[in-house]
Amino acid sequence: MKKTLSVLVTLLAVFLIFGCASAKDVGMKTTAKNTEIVDWANRTLDGPAKPEWLKKLVLGNSDVFKTDFGIDKSYIIKYSVASGKTKDLAKAASRVNYNAMRAEELRTKVVSEAAATLNDEGMTEATANAAMVAKVDLSGHELVTQFWQEVETFDSETDTKKTEVICYSVYKITKEKWLETLKNYMKAVLPSLPDSDAQKKMASTIASLYEDTTTEVEKTESETIAEINAKLDAIETSSKTSAAPAPSSSDIEWLDVLETACNIIF
Repeated sequence: MKKTLSVLVTLLAVFLIFGCASAKDVGMKTTAKNTEIVDWANRTLDGPAKPEWLKKLVLGNSDVFKTDFGIDKSYIIKYSVASGKTKDLAKAASRVNYNAMRAEELRTKVVSEAAATLNDEGMTEATANAAMVAKVDLSGHELVTQFWQEVETFDSETDTKKTEVICYSVYKITKEKWLETLKNYMKAVLPSLPDSDAQKKMASTIASLYEDTTTEVEKTESETIAEINAKLDAIETSSKTSAAPAPSSSDIEWLDVLETACNIIF
């Protein structure tokens, strides 16, 4: 009996030693980087560091934002994000990125429409090439607010700390102005298609493009992050499919910031 008890005690001790070691190892891996919001817009007015409207907006739902900022429900809401070493730099970069993010949004939708409508790999590629260089007319896109967060990230593996400011710029657009944005974008894309029938077919997709870019469907947190990661992976592997054309390599900067931002606000 004593021998049996001794063996049990020994086994328990071994389990505890290795179990604790394993838990410690797992903890080190998951907490190597610790990110904390140390300052933010409206903090002195007791505003939240992670406002609900911001979280909902990133997930694809602008209703809370419209209510909080007194925006008529008929408006279309779009946002952009960027980071910088200072608030001023982050704010300026966020406004610049608004153009890049709208271009990526329209390019993705147009190429997807081309793949489904034209059903021709050569024409889809021609559309993708034209969409990649087409400019986005942002006339009538009105800046509503800019929300910034000063973030500190401590890396326990390298014992280093990084401080940056993440800024969101949120715009409102009337339905008429957004339709004008779509039409002007398509005018820049269509002439590059070598076939007049293809041009006519793509021109007829404007209603579908409008629907796709104005209908809001709130995603889950995991779906949103997965979508961002998929775009980053597509850039890294330079892959391109008809359903999800790879973003431009120039988009990697704002996608990286958006990924970090999601991990902070979710």
